[in-house]
Amino acid sequence: MSAEDKIVEFLRNRGEEGALQSEISKVLGLSKSTVSEVIQILEERGEVVRERVAGKSMRVWLSEFAPRPVSGLIRVGVLRASEYPHILLACEELGARVKVFDSAIELTRSLAFGTIDLGVSPFITQVMFALTLRSIKIHCVVAMNGSGVLMKKGLEDCEVFATSELSAMESNLKLFLERSGIDLADVSFRYQPNPESMIKRFESCEFDAVAIWEPYFTMLKEKYEHIEFKEAIGDFPCCSLSSNVQFYKSRRDSLEKFIETLKRFAKGFDEKRASELIAEKMEFDVKLVRKSFESYEFLADLKFEHFEFLENYGLKLTKEAVKSITA
Repeated sequence: MSAEDKIVEFLRNRGEEGALQSEISKVLGLSKSTVSEVIQILEERGEVVRERVAGKSMRVWLSEFAPRPVSGLIRVGVLRASEYPHILLACEELGARVKVFDSAIELTRSLAFGTIDLGVSPFITQVMFALTLRSIKIHCVVAMNGSGVLMKKGLEDCEVFATSELSAMESNLKLFLERSGIDLADVSFRYQPNPESMIKRFESCEFDAVAIWEPYFTMLKEKYEHIEFKEAIGDFPCCSLSSNVQFYKSRRDSLEKFIETLKRFAKGFDEKRASELIAEKMEFDVKLVRKSFESYEFLADLKFEHFEFLENYGLKLTKEAVKSITA
């Protein structure tokens, strides 16, 4: 393996932490001059980012993990879901780099900390991060609906519900249960780190019901009792697109071009190509992805009524608060 390959692999394993340039030399057993030369070449190609941290010490990251915007690169985070046809088409057209996350909290955290530039995750999750950390700007809701509850028995007999934490799934599930006359104190909630874990444990009977998104909902709804959230609580904003504040301030032209491209695809897109992109990125069956599109309304818009819907979850925002977290 060449010195360049060794350094790239080492930095990839270090992820968001990166590494001191001097540490790379020590750990890999390479001379300081070799490391310096390779890092300079990688930096010129835009594959790494360096930052002075103390004295002459330099910390190095692969560009995809750098905690700040990288010139000529747009890094977009998405969840492992099927509600992003227009997002992935825009990424393909503009050459943006896509990173897939299993957790809405982890994705939105990465967005807030600047290791991705744009992120698409649950609207309510982004609102709460934006209000508390002030490091992201919300630009548009990208999808409505697209999730529901799967049950092994009748709702009145379900006692243990699984969901993802601090997400549209959790908020919709609790709203649905309350509107169904169920006291939340009488049931238990189990928070799962990813959909695969949730489904596996649900099918092994650890949970009575799960709140889950597409395309998992479509994949399993023929096997279990189910209800779509939109049938129980009405249309709701699902995921939204936000940018890290540093990217928002320093790369405004790139941001505006991305949003313009996204809005164009939201008006109409090639479902075949979009489903192929999602299937490839998320490792889903392409026919399942195409079928799951029926559950969504795709858009690229932001209205105050989207924020008003959050009152159903107990989150009431003033117009001043909304203005402070939107572009």
